Amino acid sequence: MITENNINIELEKLFDNILRKSSIRPPIEVGKNNDLISDFHSKCEKFKDCLKEYLTNNDKILAHRVRSRLKVIQSLQDGIINCLECFLTGDIKSAYDCFELMLKPQFISRHIKNICIPLTEMCNSQRPLFRVRKSDRPLSTRKDIFHIPFNQRHLVRAQRYSVAGLPCL
Repeated sequence: MITENNINIELEKLFDNILRKSSIRPPIEVGKNNDLISDFHSKCEKFKDCLKEYLTNNDKILAHRVRSRLKVIQSLQDGIINCLECFLTGDIKSAYDCFELMLKPQFISRHIKNICIPLTEMCNSQRPLFRVRKSDRPLSTRKDIFHIPFNQRHLVRAQRYSVAGLPCL
């Protein structure tokens, strides 16, 4: 009898196999002589090759689930590449729009919670997040450390911001 526990055990084996591949094991770094997009594409292909190898060697229920998700994986890969292309050419708005569009389909959005870490696990009273920036001189006052007037946001560029002037953690 196939149980959810058996599927989880098979899934752990599959992930262990994928994680043994050094080029796609976290932390992932961009390979030398590669640009970000081609490196991402290459690593996605290696990931999909691991999945296809698993499919070739297995006919278990997990294999059927993985097979049914290959198109979704390809769709996410294409969407992320599209977002990166927009972002790297300076079209930040289109990058955000592409990202939202990529995550919008029901078959993707319903699984987001499975791959996300709740913010409360990353940031809480025991583990706070901080905004930081580099400076050429010591920052001596609280105001210098914590406040950048909007008309001086060019001084920090994207150091504390995902987009200049829009704070992020």
